[in-house]
Amino acid sequence: MEFIQLNHGWNADPNSPNVKLKIVDLEVILSFRMNVFQYENFDESDIGTLVFHNCLQYRLGSPNDEGFFIYGQDRYKQYGIKWGEFYRIKNSNWQVNFPEPQRLNEVQNADNVNHYLFYFRDETFECIAENYDFFVSRK
Repeated sequence: MEFIQLNHGWNADPNSPNVKLKIVDLEVILSFRMNVFQYENFDESDIGTLVFHNCLQYRLGSPNDEGFFIYGQDRYKQYGIKWGEFYRIKNSNWQVNFPEPQRLNEVQNADNVNHYLFYFRDETFECIAENYDFFVSRK
């Protein structure tokens, strides 16, 4: 497996990201507060949104940061990934190793989907989708 970090120049708030998840047809929309501590180009009211297109399945749940750092509960920690980052996992074994998925669609062609992973403070998000878009809403 190869982990490709996707969040360059932005990230979710490390203390209180206030993650919201919404499903619209086969899109998973994930919104969160932006990290204003590390990235000065964002304001406290800025909301980041990831839209995952043609999603097959997703999950939002454990581990949280304590499970990752203290209890070793993450199945990817051994690969040297960092907590709090957004990744695409190349060559993942998601078809057999994806805990408690919420399924939205059946696999049409497994070659056309990607495995995404985002660690927030209190939860982990994973998604199998064709692609994604990211944008920031400024108030």
